[in-house]
Amino acid sequence: MALAQIKKAVINSETLTAEKKNAMAILSYVLKNVLDLLHPVMPFITEELDSILFQGSEMVISRAWPKADESLIDAKIEAAFDQAFAVVESVRGVRGRYNVSPATKLNAVVSVDDAATEASVKDCMAIITELSGLSDLSVAVKAAKPKFSASAVVPGGELYIPLEGILDPAAEIARLEKEIEKAKAFAASIERKLSNQKFVSGAPEAVVNAERTKLATQQDIIAKNEAALKELK
Repeated sequence: MALAQIKKAVINSETLTAEKKNAMAILSYVLKNVLDLLHPVMPFITEELDSILFQGSEMVISRAWPKADESLIDAKIEAAFDQAFAVVESVRGVRGRYNVSPATKLNAVVSVDDAATEASVKDCMAIITELSGLSDLSVAVKAAKPKFSASAVVPGGELYIPLEGILDPAAEIARLEKEIEKAKAFAASIERKLSNQKFVSGAPEAVVNAERTKLATQQDIIAKNEAALKELK
């Protein structure tokens, strides 16, 4: 749940502040409604969870079906949150791509296409920073890409994450080039096998398809590593 992620630090705080009470009340309300919605397909589990979590005498089956209050729906806020979470996912994607630990604090730059997008991202900067494990986040229209940065396309712009000081440039470039060379050699051996008509016509179809899948996998590895190499240079 997005709210649980955003309010994690608040909820885990030992001090019972007004903000913590509010967050817990909203999460409780959402959870209760989720149990109501799940009840038709998971009746026994939802009744058990409800009795443990809410400890009331009322059973889930006796409650009214949840109804959405459409007056509370704000398309602008939803769009801003979607954009914020797209940035968070992109930061996490970069971490995975370059094996950067979630505990490592990163800096990020979001280059946006227009002032409206800039304002939208800035409204969610605290959320993005907390969920992405960033130490600094800057947002600007047509921001320049920092040197030795990973990049990712996000709604309305592009994300840049400087990796200098996080990764050794020469070592990372060498690693990527080695991975590309290895994948190309493997792909070439598969291509030679598939270009052999005797193999293609004589081997079981499942075996031939397996080789084609291997080739596609290696081609994907090559493309991704070449893209990663390009963005670091």
